[in-house]
Amino acid sequence: MIIQSLFVLASMIFGIALGMKYGTDSTVYGLLGAGLMLSLSTSLIWLERKVFPLRPVETLGGLAGFSIGLCLSSITSMVSQQIFPHSPDITPPLTFAILIGFCYMGTTLGLRLSKTLSLRTEADTDQATRTPQPKILDTSAIIDGRIADLCQTGFLEGPVIVPQFVLFELQRISDSSDSHKRIRGKRGLDVLQTIQEMESVDVHIVHDDFPQIQEVDSKLVELAKQLNAKLVTTDMNLNKVASLQGIQVLNANDLSNAIRPVAIPGESLRVFLLREGKEAGQGVAHLDDGTMVVVDHAKRWIGKHVEVVVTSVIQTSAGRMIFSSLRENTKRLQASFG
Repeated sequence: MIIQSLFVLASMIFGIALGMKYGTDSTVYGLLGAGLMLSLSTSLIWLERKVFPLRPVETLGGLAGFSIGLCLSSITSMVSQQIFPHSPDITPPLTFAILIGFCYMGTTLGLRLSKTLSLRTEADTDQATRTPQPKILDTSAIIDGRIADLCQTGFLEGPVIVPQFVLFELQRISDSSDSHKRIRGKRGLDVLQTIQEMESVDVHIVHDDFPQIQEVDSKLVELAKQLNAKLVTTDMNLNKVASLQGIQVLNANDLSNAIRPVAIPGESLRVFLLREGKEAGQGVAHLDDGTMVVVDHAKRWIGKHVEVVVTSVIQTSAGRMIFSSLRENTKRLQASFG
């Protein structure tokens, strides 16, 4: 701004000096020279502000359009002189108007075309060089185990991020006094170790933490915002909270919906009944990945291993539920397996 002001001031002084030197009335011509140089200098500054932010391609496009407009205006002026040979008063202003019009149109069209081509080229380049977003794994996705298969097959692109506070939660679960939780926690640590050993997967353990936030889910959401990353989870509540805050979520249960069910009606499973179900006589078991198995008329077998037959499977974003019934020879199998 200071340099531009000095340039305008110097131009005005030069205009005053030039007008006073060559004009008969030094004062009038001095003021006239200052006004002309003021207009010229401010026009140059305006032109510089318009041209400087342009990309090189846009500048070349504008110059090319200006050159084409200049050529067309010259041709049109020659034609107009032939049309009005006996009207010398009309030719100069008409030629000037044609010159301004064609140069303006050529410059404008050149700028617009070059800008459009430049934006398309940049979009194609960004598309070709775009790197995948990082993927943050939460505790449920690691325990689920299917994330390892996704990494192995190459469906999960980009760096895989495991926060330190997720590792702490896995360790806490694996040290739980509840045997079921302990099994799930150890399974999660084994799955994570498997992912780290894959050469095709870029795993990062990040130590970023948010001491002011207590809940692990809230920390995951905040970390995803900070790293501009996607969140990989099977937790329906975390899925909803993250989606509401504009974070893209990859849910393994949604992916499972798009392919095939793990259990099909008529398939046999061997499960360990943990507790009673909501309905009378039901028993509830869990597979290693946390899938709930509801067994009809199995209350008396709680705390024991039984074989069941799958009757139906319900798959939602909240997870998978398997409904089953006891095999007819459950008593004999119970005696065998203890």
